[in-house]
Amino acid sequence: MLILEKSDVDKRLKLLRDELSQRPTSEELRGWNYDNPPVQPFSHSIKFGVGELAGRYCETLRDIYLKRILNIKPPPSLKMVRGIALHEIIKDVIFEVKKFIFNNPSSVGLDLLNELLLKGLELSNSAVNRAESSIGRLSKEEHETLVRECLGTYNFLLIQAAAKYDQTLSKYRYAEPDSIVNIAVPPVAERKVDGTFVGLSSELSVDIYTPYNAIVDIKTGEVRKFHSLTAAGYALAVECDENIPIDFGFILYLKFERKIPSFQIRYFVVGDELRREFLEIRDEALEIVESGRDPGMPSRCPEFCPYYTVCRK
Repeated sequence: MLILEKSDVDKRLKLLRDELSQRPTSEELRGWNYDNPPVQPFSHSIKFGVGELAGRYCETLRDIYLKRILNIKPPPSLKMVRGIALHEIIKDVIFEVKKFIFNNPSSVGLDLLNELLLKGLELSNSAVNRAESSIGRLSKEEHETLVRECLGTYNFLLIQAAAKYDQTLSKYRYAEPDSIVNIAVPPVAERKVDGTFVGLSSELSVDIYTPYNAIVDIKTGEVRKFHSLTAAGYALAVECDENIPIDFGFILYLKFERKIPSFQIRYFVVGDELRREFLEIRDEALEIVESGRDPGMPSRCPEFCPYYTVCRK
């Protein structure tokens, strides 16, 4: 796969499987147990996005109240636009690579590079423009910086894809394009999942869905402790929708310290503690929205909370 190194993933998973065998996930906390507490939501009238619940910048969940009851959106920021734009360009490069391989079954990695490198700037501009249209316009300088970051990400992943394409062709000489695609690039990017029966949106999007019984979530900001809750939410939704166990979570942090991106990966078991915490947040959010109750501000508001300036007016 383009970002995850298979040998490293295999080593990490061996350790995680040992951890899971010592502390197996309780059946009552699997997503397929959607018709029984604690997975069953006490109300089906409201559905949440996974990020909406897992992004615990606010300890009291006042962000849920501001968004759902007062209809206040967080002020636009570079971080928000950046996160969407980088997700878009990652999705774009995966799509373009797959399309090229299917349409050019006699090609090799160099052919892929020569054709798709020419699309990088156009796709990077498009990714930033799409992000700005949904969040808000950036300054000219911020826009140009973000386009460069998207282009750097695009080129980096494209080069990885070309190399893995050649490696796959060399190893599996008689493989069909479909097999080559599934070996060389992530099986599914932006996988749609129906989380309706566990109190979540009917059109959730999993960043990367892997064959490892794992959820991969991409983050473009700082490392936060609550990020692992995202994997718990998606695990419950996939288990409910697909009836297969999701045991592991990978949080992939995309950083720019040079002209190319760097990736820091956090691996963990999506176990009972994470699942219970996510479900408790879901139920508390449901209660806030159904009652219209303002939970109040926490004792300390982190400045990186998207609603910081709203609550501090």
